[in-house]
Amino acid sequence: MTTTAHPGSGGPAMLDWLRTRRSLRSFAARPVDDAILARVMSAAITAPSNTNRQPWRFAVVTDAALRASIVDAVRTRTEAIKAVIARSHHAEDFASYGDFFFEPLASAAVIIVPQWRNYPDLIANLIASGGGDPGAYHTAATMQAELCSTSAAVMTLLLQAHAEGLGACWMAGPMVARDDVCALLGISEPWRMVGAIALGHPEVTGATPAAPARKPIERVVTWFPPRDPKEQP
Repeated sequence: MTTTAHPGSGGPAMLDWLRTRRSLRSFAARPVDDAILARVMSAAITAPSNTNRQPWRFAVVTDAALRASIVDAVRTRTEAIKAVIARSHHAEDFASYGDFFFEPLASAAVIIVPQWRNYPDLIANLIASGGGDPGAYHTAATMQAELCSTSAAVMTLLLQAHAEGLGACWMAGPMVARDDVCALLGISEPWRMVGAIALGHPEVTGATPAAPARKPIERVVTWFPPRDPKEQP
C-alpha cells in the first residue's frame, strides 16, 4: 500500500483520499516509529465527544511478549468457540472465519485496545432534581454517547494511520477474549474494551487492496427535500 498523504486542500480531493483507506490484516515484520505512533494517538484524541468528556483511553502494546499473550488469549477463546460450533450443522460456516479474530494481531507491530466509560447522565439527574421522571425523556445516554465518542476517536486514529502510510484494522473478534485481554492490560470498570486495532506497516508496499463493496448513497441517505440521484458525488 502506498503512503497516501492527506490532501492539502479541496473537498473533492479529500473525498478521493478517504476512499483510498482500507482495513489491512497482514503486516510487515518491522516496528512502527515512536514519533509516528505518537501522531496516530494524538490524532485519536482530536475527536469530538459529548460535552467534551473525552471518555476514552487506549492501551498501546508494542512489547512483543505481551502482544503474543494477547494473540494466544484470543486464539484460545476462538478455538473453544469453534469446538462448540463444530458440534452443530454450522461447523463449515465458522470454519476458518474465526482465524480472522486473531491472525491480524499476530503479524501487527502494534496492538491498540480502545476503551470507553460511561459517565453519569447529567440531564437525567437534572430532570430528577425537578421532580420529573427521567424515563419519560430521551437524553444523550439513550444513544450511548460515550461509546459513540470513542468510536469517533478510533476513526480519527485510523485516518491518521492511513495518512502515515500504515495499515490498520479495527477488529471486533478479540472481544471473545475480553476478560483475558483486560486482565493482561489491567483494564477494569468503569473502563470497557472496544475491540482491538491491529496496526503496522503493510506487508505489501505499493499495493492497494480492491475497495470493498459499499452500499450506494441513495440506499443510506434520505434527503429533505428529495435530491436527484445524478447529483451524488
